[in-house]
Amino acid sequence: MMARRSTRILSLIALAGLLGPACGSRLPLTELAAPYAGHDVSPGPAAATGGPSQATATAPLANTEINGSAPAPVDAAVSPATSGKATVAGAAAGTANPRAGAPAGSRPESRAASARPQAGGPTSGSAGAAPPGVAPPASVSNAPILIGTVGVDSGIVGAALRPGVPALRSWAASVNAAGGLKGHPVKVISADDGNDPARHRQLVQQMVEKDKVMAFVYNHAPLSGQSSVDYLTAKRVPVVGDNGGAQWYYESPMFFPQFTVGTPYIKAIIAGAAPETAAQGKKKLAILVCQEAQFCLDADRIFPQEAPRHGFRLVYRAQSSLTQPDFTAECLGARNAGADVFAVVADGNTASRVAGACERVGYRPTFLLGHHSALLLSHATQKPLDGMITVLPLRPWFDATNPSVAAYQQGIKTYAPGEVPSNPGFTGWVAGMLFGAAANASPDPTTSAGILEGLWALKGETLGGATHPLTFRRDQNAPQTICWFAIRIANGNFESTSAGRELRCE
Repeated sequence: MMARRSTRILSLIALAGLLGPACGSRLPLTELAAPYAGHDVSPGPAAATGGPSQATATAPLANTEINGSAPAPVDAAVSPATSGKATVAGAAAGTANPRAGAPAGSRPESRAASARPQAGGPTSGSAGAAPPGVAPPASVSNAPILIGTVGVDSGIVGAALRPGVPALRSWAASVNAAGGLKGHPVKVISADDGNDPARHRQLVQQMVEKDKVMAFVYNHAPLSGQSSVDYLTAKRVPVVGDNGGAQWYYESPMFFPQFTVGTPYIKAIIAGAAPETAAQGKKKLAILVCQEAQFCLDADRIFPQEAPRHGFRLVYRAQSSLTQPDFTAECLGARNAGADVFAVVADGNTASRVAGACERVGYRPTFLLGHHSALLLSHATQKPLDGMITVLPLRPWFDATNPSVAAYQQGIKTYAPGEVPSNPGFTGWVAGMLFGAAANASPDPTTSAGILEGLWALKGETLGGATHPLTFRRDQNAPQTICWFAIRIANGNFESTSAGRELRCE
């Protein structure tokens, strides 16, 4: 089906999804969503065993599949073959393995891993850990905690954001293997909205009103997610964790980002890169931003304002299109202006093409990637990108000296062996950890009101050092905090920068 769609439209969607999460795209959303009009995605109904109900889906969402009675393998992720159907993963009530505390239907190796402390997550606020002084239950036996995740899992955009979904499922599996959250198993319903705002709104409403989810976790919907803000705010259903840039997470008291997002993240990019480039004696900045995505245009506005504050001198500034086949002119312009730091605010493939064009004309600046969602694992193997800096809003996914990262890596290995640890994967895992922290702090984790109480009870929660200290106040928007970690590519590997090994904040 994808082969029959316009290549240009898909490319624009990809860029907006990877780099436009703050405010959407300049293109009409209907135009961006059009290639996905054939996707009918719905969570299914709840079965008597504790899964979703058997109510019939509305006509536009008739293509539905659910397996709430017998839990799906927890590493089952939405793929092109199943992207038009909602899936459920987790333990249903009464289906726990009494010997290992793992949900029935999980892989044999997951049951063996249930005794590993990493799988449940570390320290206070970690996803399956019991509150201090309280031993976790030996098995999962109470009513399930049902959470939803709605976003784009198909197409080119989904290729960038999808890894967070199997990571969230793996988090839920590790929690259930450790006894659940206060004895309650966690069940995840996921659905692909195809980047369609109307479908996103419809899916969210169905999950709330028919499937009775009490919260959404990792709603990875950069172009469509804003359509459900008013509904979720009115219904007082919390949304925990973003994919990395939606400014609306600071505009409703029902939204709880797990790290710095939106406009504050744009400011963090400049602040995080400056110490590393200054140590190299590099202060002349060039910026190249895309024309198609709002995040790019916001960066084009904010970077020149922030650069002088952090010792940069802006010497070159340009915009380009995602469909542009060659960037030789931009590389020559930046080189002739004397720029020794080149910020590219675009998707990951564009960053690769820019670096290649600059290499061909003998121009080798230090590259700065303009959004962490654009970071590709393959960037490390591309010689022209050696030395590239990326500013992350959470601890690097490869820093296994941190217990939260180690838990994530172990969780992926145990419950999603087909996945590779990555930055977007850790983003989904940390969103799950934040929900777990709220559930453990809640008087009743099985209701939306109870989860809200748990979120408001968090004071300076870092989720085991995965993010900046999180504090949420009752019925107030999340505070806009500017914090970051910084990494670079060195000799074919990702590593923390000398100034970015620990959390930095403004």
